[in-house]
Amino acid sequence: MNKFLAATAIFLITASASVAGSFTFPADEPAATVEIPDDWQPTATDYGIEGNSPDAGTYISFDIAGVEDMDQVMTDVFAFLEENGVTPDPASQTESKGEQNGMPYETLSWKGTDKDGPVTIGVGFITLSDEKAAIVTYWASAETEEKNIPEVNKILESIKPAQ
Repeated sequence: MNKFLAATAIFLITASASVAGSFTFPADEPAATVEIPDDWQPTATDYGIEGNSPDAGTYISFDIAGVEDMDQVMTDVFAFLEENGVTPDPASQTESKGEQNGMPYETLSWKGTDKDGPVTIGVGFITLSDEKAAIVTYWASAETEEKNIPEVNKILESIKPAQ
């Protein structure tokens, strides 16, 4: 009986650690939904949602902006990164385009540093509609990125326009 209770407790702890919550954002004018695991401690922001991996090595956020606001959004993203000690190396910039859940996206990526050392930085734009885009800001330590990338990909694959 004790073995059964111990096994059940381990199963419940393991299951609850991987549970993902579905979040619609921003709260005042929902434009998109995304699933972020509870252990990433998702938190609402003014225009979206953010989370950190359990090992604190990977940060990801989702914000909504009007497509006409992209210049200001980029300014704000870089100010946010700078406030958090994240510095991209401009010479390392790469760009990619594609489709995510039927929505076009563009991504800019860099290698860089933060207070703890080398990081990968990414800023993505997912077109939700003619008027709205989801802005994804990401940075991950070189140490933990490989470990966290499968979960990051699941999070990214879950984004879709709000119904």
